[in-house]
Formats: sequence, structure tokens, C-alpha cells
Amino acid sequence: MQPENILTINENCIENIYDILHEKDISGKILFISDETVFRLYGARVREQLKSLPGTQVITELITENTLSYAMTFTEKIISQEIEYIVGLGGGKVLDVSKYAAYISKRPFISIPTTMASDGLASPVAVLMRADGKPMSLTCAIPQIIIIDINLIMNSPAQLIKAGIGDTISNHMALIDWDIAVQNKKDEMNGFAYLLSRAALTALLNVKYNEITPEFIRVLADSHVLSGLAMSYAGSSRPVSGSEHLFSHALDYYCEVNNLHGIQVALGTMAMLKLIGEDYAEVLEYMHRFKVDLNPASLGISQNDFVRCMQEAPGMRRSRFTCLNTRNLDETRLRGIYQELINEL
Repeated sequence: MQPENILTINENCIENIYDILHEKDISGKILFISDETVFRLYGARVREQLKSLPGTQVITELITENTLSYAMTFTEKIISQEIEYIVGLGGGKVLDVSKYAAYISKRPFISIPTTMASDGLASPVAVLMRADGKPMSLTCAIPQIIIIDINLIMNSPAQLIKAGIGDTISNHMALIDWDIAVQNKKDEMNGFAYLLSRAALTALLNVKYNEITPEFIRVLADSHVLSGLAMSYAGSSRPVSGSEHLFSHALDYYCEVNNLHGIQVALGTMAMLKLIGEDYAEVLEYMHRFKVDLNPASLGISQNDFVRCMQEAPGMRRSRFTCLNTRNLDETRLRGIYQELINEL
């Protein structure tokens, strides 16, 4: 039975998983997915609560990768072993594999994120790797139940939280790109999805905090959930993913240096705003306030890598029309943008 959609954002709610799920009559065979590091920190606590649910059998799996083929092995396991619910505890890789496997097998997914590095914790999209190493954004469904423990997120590395800030900030460029696509008759507008994405961005930009606090984490969590809802209403990632995400995908594919997705899309936002001549002072001030370093030199992104990834970005998803399809991606111009970013960031 599909449970109704439930969202819990609170302090120490990882200790209340039994109560949350028992109230919704969750029982039967559960596939509990995590990874080795997260399981060592929190897995036993969560698994024991799952096992305490009446009439429940818990099968535990620790993932090692986030490829499409790997996710499909979980889909086969879910179907062949007649799993009834999937519970994912972890960061992006765990949640993406769990979410996609749950979607393909048509089982309810319960998401328990341990980081907030991206809006993937509440989105209807799973990012998985193809055999050639190229990332794919695959449609799935928003988790039926999302349990976000604020204290647990506060205990995660600060850089992951900063990446989560960057992922929501990138909504700014994504919405500009959506407007550009509609103006060029390359896409249609969904006003409700647009409004939700804008609300996620505005909620974050309007906070008065100057440091990462539990109260700020609650706002960031709300923003990620709003972004997830925006994608759900649009039926695609369009409200939160534009040229800045294509740039990030190109970095993943062509650049040997690995940076967090949220950091890369935030840098992409700055680069694209420069490309189209839009002021980014407000966004830059916000990122400085939370000490989010987006300088490409600090991130190990060379000028040659930057230029190549800007030029290759439109090909990462040819169906996604963005500002990159309307601007001259001349090497000299892009080298100039890189140098400006080095000086200003």
C-alpha cells in the first residue's frame, strides 16, 4: 500500500523513526539501503527501529556505486524478493540509487538524508552514471516519506551544507534559462512549478543568518523540498536545472578534478550570469556570507577546463534549451570570463 506523503523536519527525529513509520502502518518486507560510512555512524539505530515495526522483515544492503546498471540490480532484487518498502539512509548516491530502484519497481520510498548537499533528497530525479561515466538525470518520483534530522545534518561536513546552498542558489539561473527557452518557443511554462522554484530561492536568500545554524538548516531543508515539488509539478528538472547544471555535468565528464555538485552549479550560475551580462552581486554576497568558495582556481578548474566545459555544456543534454544556445561561446570571450571569475570570486 502506498503511504500518504509525509515530511518530517526536526531535531533528533532519527530517534523517532519507529513512531513516524508505525503511525503510518508501515510493515512487511523492507529493503534498507545505506553505505558503509553512514551505516557505521547511524545504520544500527535506524535498522533496529525498522526491525521493531510489527510484522517487519528487514534486508540490509550497503551500496558501493551509483551507476544505472547497479541501480537496476537493486530493482531486480526488490521485485524478485517481493520487497514492499525501500528505506534509503545516506547522501546523494544512496538516495539516487534507492529512489530510482523504488520508482522502477513501483515500491514506496522512504528517504532519510544524512547530508544536504543537493535537492536530491526530495526531488523526482535520480542522477546515475552511464557505463561511459556520463551522468544521466532520470525521472522517478518524490519519496513518499522524507525524514530530515536537523542535528544529523548539522553534524555533516560543512562543505556539504555549503554545496546544498549552492544547489538552491542555482535556481536563479535555471529560471532565467526557462524564460529564455519559452521566449524562443523551445519549451512551455508551468507557472506553479516556476513559482515553487522561485519560492525555494527566495526563502533562502531572505534568511537573516550569517552562519550555519539549526534554524538555517530548517530553511535550507524547506527550500530543497520546494525545489523537489517544483520538479514534480513540471514533470522534469527544468525549474531547478539550466545552463549551470549542464556546465556541472560537463565538468564531471571532462574534468579530472572532482568537486561537489552544488559547488559546481553555483560556479556555473556565476559564469552564466556573466555570459548573459546579468548582475550577480546579490548572489555573490550571499555566497560570501556563508564562506562558500567558488573561485575556479581554488576548485582546481583550469582555464582550459573551464573553456572546454562551457563549450561542451550544451551537448550534455541537447533537449534542454538554455542561454548557451543563444550566446557566442568564443574561446577568447570564455577565457575573459574565467579571468574575471578568478579576480572577483
